Amino acid sequence: MKRDLELYFTTDTKKKAKLVIPEPKPNLTAAEINKVMDLVLQKPIFNFPQGIAVEKLSARIVESNVVSVEL
Repeated sequence: MKRDLELYFTTDTKKKAKLVIPEPKPNLTAAEINKVMDLVLQKPIFNFPQGIAVEKLSARIVESNVVSVEL
């Protein structure tokens, strides 16, 4: 199963930006996610096309199963 942590921010241009972290550690807590998001806001090292992240919007862990089909 594939897992991604998706972090959503509002930018200085009032747009939504997403940062995807592949394969986050199991049992990740909300407190740990908040710390990472705070770090992104404090150190604007990510150059989102939508602008600079200025506010936390939401976070989610997305799990997906991929099944190959033989042709």
